[in-house]
Amino acid sequence: MPISAAVQGFARGRWIKWLNRRIPPTQDIVLNQRRVFIFLSSHGGLMSCLLLSLFIAGINYANNLLLGLCFFLSSLLVITMHHTFANLSGLRITTVTTQAAFAGEVAGFTIRLSNPNGRTYYNLLLEWADASERVAVLEQGQEVTLFLRSQQRGRFYPPRLKIVTTYPLGLLRAWTWLALDMNAIIYPQPMPYDELPAGAGDKDDTEHGHKRRVGIEDFEGLKSFHAGDPLAHVSWKHLARGQGMLVKTYSEPVTGSNCLDYQAFVGLDKETRLQHLTWWVLRLTQNQQPFALKLPHKTISVGSGHSHQTACLTALALFEETQ
Repeated sequence: MPISAAVQGFARGRWIKWLNRRIPPTQDIVLNQRRVFIFLSSHGGLMSCLLLSLFIAGINYANNLLLGLCFFLSSLLVITMHHTFANLSGLRITTVTTQAAFAGEVAGFTIRLSNPNGRTYYNLLLEWADASERVAVLEQGQEVTLFLRSQQRGRFYPPRLKIVTTYPLGLLRAWTWLALDMNAIIYPQPMPYDELPAGAGDKDDTEHGHKRRVGIEDFEGLKSFHAGDPLAHVSWKHLARGQGMLVKTYSEPVTGSNCLDYQAFVGLDKETRLQHLTWWVLRLTQNQQPFALKLPHKTISVGSGHSHQTACLTALALFEETQ
């Protein structure tokens, strides 16, 4: 490893440890002097060079006009410093909720900005990883949702949120880095699998008596057409009667039950099994078929509907936590 990379890694580690001590993770925080950093912006740096040039020229040529202009602009810079800091000081940030997503897609993180001191805040820029959102004026509480791209299933802990302002003149830049104590559930990316991974089921599964799966043998009913449904299954008679575009659904008997079983796969690794199970959870829920889910250390009994789907997808996403 090059010496420069080692030095950068050491410095970054020390910086993160110091930042964690100064601004620890939290769900509700009010910005104060310890949590706000301020420094010259690029325009402020140019103005500082101008002030230095005016001061040197005023001293060298004993020109009181140049010195007076230098002192006037310097006082303006000092006043701007107080206003820029005040545009973040007292701001309250509260975590609200998160939106689950599939691996590789964007997950939503919602926070609330409020001003308990009754002050109006201007030109706030929120930067969260690759996502950004600008709040022009904050007079009352406002919820902001930023969407961050996930990488893999499990719990997605976002990086630190940066809030920046250059109000009012853009000469100084005040910012803060917040570690918000929130995470989103990232489901496995669904992967199609032709055969229903049916297991032995349980008592509830047997009582329901659903021992069929999506197939092509027996006509089961009609459902509304959705993008991706095969046109060969469209009921053209109903369409001709003006009853809308309906799709015929078919089923076929299966051996065993409609219990999705992690152990039903042979020769597949863990992640591939979870992706196939995710696909079948979505498929059975779309077809309004009750099903159960059996994992090595957790079993979800037979159910249906959106809440049952969410419970199953969450169990698949947090597979290690069920062990």
